[in-house]
Amino acid sequence: MAKVEILTGAERQRRWSAEQKLSILQEAFGPDGSVSVVARRHDILPQQIYAWRKKFSPPKLGGPKSASFIPVSVIAPE
Repeated sequence: MAKVEILTGAERQRRWSAEQKLSILQEAFGPDGSVSVVARRHDILPQQIYAWRKKFSPPKLGGPKSASFIPVSVIAPE
């Protein structure tokens, strides 16, 4: 007969709402916040908090990747 293992621990994949994530981010990155302390308090990995921060941060605005040129015509004065 095959050995069967039954896992009775808490489910590890939790669902966090956007409001909960933002609340945790404010807690972690607030004036007196600490990512590691907040992660322990909520039983999540610090990497998860950094991933949420990246997800919710505004996109970085950058210039064009390559140089672009605009055609110019020089007209002699009359």
